[in-house]
Amino acid sequence: MMLDEVQSRLDALVGALDGHDAGAIIAATEELATAVILFRGAGIPAGSEHRAQLLIGKTLGQLEAAAIRVNILKDWTRQRIDRNHDVRGTRHRGAAISY
Repeated sequence: MMLDEVQSRLDALVGALDGHDAGAIIAATEELATAVILFRGAGIPAGSEHRAQLLIGKTLGQLEAAAIRVNILKDWTRQRIDRNHDVRGTRHRGAAISY
């Protein structure tokens, strides 16, 4: 089923996010997008609706977890940039300090 492919690609994205590997994150995101497009085009085969509902529920939970990881990585990156500006003395006036 195409949803299995979406799940597999989502697992790869979560692994890339956990590994903090920008190249792997980009590749996994593109592969997930392709799998979602193919799934949307194929639809759910007759007789597989219940299984599809279970997989979709699991997938939605993982998507939420991936979004949280992205936000954490974004915050960490912003904090690093802010610290670098502080060290160099190049922070713009009025910019917030992140901790």
